[in-house]
Amino acid sequence: MTPHLKLKTGPAYGLRGKPLDVAPVAASKRRRGARLLPLSLFLVAGLLAGCQSGSDGLNAVKNTDMKPPSSKVEESFGETGAEITLLLPKAASGVYEGTARDVRDGAALGVGELGNGQVFVKVVDVSGGPGAVPAAVSAAKARNSVLLISYASPAVTSAIAAMPSGERPPLVNLDDDVPATAGNVYNFASDELDSALEGIRAAATGGHKKVMVFAPRDFSPAYETRLADAIRAGKGVYVGTARYDLSDAAAADAVQKSKAQLQQADTVVVLGKSVIVPTIAGAIKASGQTNLVLVGTSAWPSQAYGDPAVAGAMIAMVEPDDASLIADRYKRHYNRTLSTDAAYGYDSVAIAAGIIRVKGPTGLSAENLTMKTGFRGVTGLFRLSPAGSVERKLSLYTISGGKLNLLSAAPKSF
Repeated sequence: MTPHLKLKTGPAYGLRGKPLDVAPVAASKRRRGARLLPLSLFLVAGLLAGCQSGSDGLNAVKNTDMKPPSSKVEESFGETGAEITLLLPKAASGVYEGTARDVRDGAALGVGELGNGQVFVKVVDVSGGPGAVPAAVSAAKARNSVLLISYASPAVTSAIAAMPSGERPPLVNLDDDVPATAGNVYNFASDELDSALEGIRAAATGGHKKVMVFAPRDFSPAYETRLADAIRAGKGVYVGTARYDLSDAAAADAVQKSKAQLQQADTVVVLGKSVIVPTIAGAIKASGQTNLVLVGTSAWPSQAYGDPAVAGAMIAMVEPDDASLIADRYKRHYNRTLSTDAAYGYDSVAIAAGIIRVKGPTGLSAENLTMKTGFRGVTGLFRLSPAGSVERKLSLYTISGGKLNLLSAAPKSF
């Protein structure tokens, strides 16, 4: 049997003949709100073993204080090893703010816990737009950077992705998807549609395959096409999408006007991150149809769970409990709650650190990044595809008693 690498932060790392775990042993967009809830990081790979020591891990990290650096300061986290280049836009204030700061701090935590002197992160400002891309990427390649991680505008990341793969390191994109036609480009972020589609698949196993969707008014036509195509690809029937405005009256009216479509469905998906979603669910239930399966998404606000209208809804997401494996330390060091984007920063660094620890700096090849056994992390069990997408395995929950209740746990492997 092919050996698997199992790595863990804490006192030791090494081969156990099991999936590779890079999770701490002990706990101490744009569609940002629609991202999947994070977990803690494990890597699953058919590689050989390595070892690492350290406790909290932040002794190897520079500039982890909570004060934003001067706009002229060039940040680096970790001191030795192979460079991972983190491409982020500074805000108008001249510092990294909001999501960019979360990604930076998640990456810093990842290096501190997993780098072991073999990788470090260099943060490069790309607020200059697509025109600044060639110089930034060429400079990274000249420094022998082994991986580019980008959280930037689609225009900036697309410009990086369009460069021939031989002229740049592999690219992991943490924001909205960009074309991966040039190769060695990996769109890492999952979104609300991934959650919805997993819920739709779960409903289909019970024979409910006629799907009606309610979405906020600004729901992208491109996302609607993606959703409809996926439903049809799964041999389901796409009944249609009704859009609603963000008020209780408008949301209820949207359901009333969609009654004819609703009667053709046996599964109803409610997209959105607003507290309006219980209004939609309540209006659907008030329609009197008894054969409907209600599918929610990971974007639903947790305060909506207590509304009786959403009782019985199914939601697919990454298991929330695993976030505690790094959430406490993130909160302690950065004085704010771990976000999904910070988890993406942590995971992307940990993928590189785990492969490099075993294969060396040249190990970040397309072959190793797209291993079929995949990775398990703060963002769940996932694997990257040569086409540039990410596939995640999610757990399935139902809402009852005002909270999420586990129906089926995510698989342990692909």
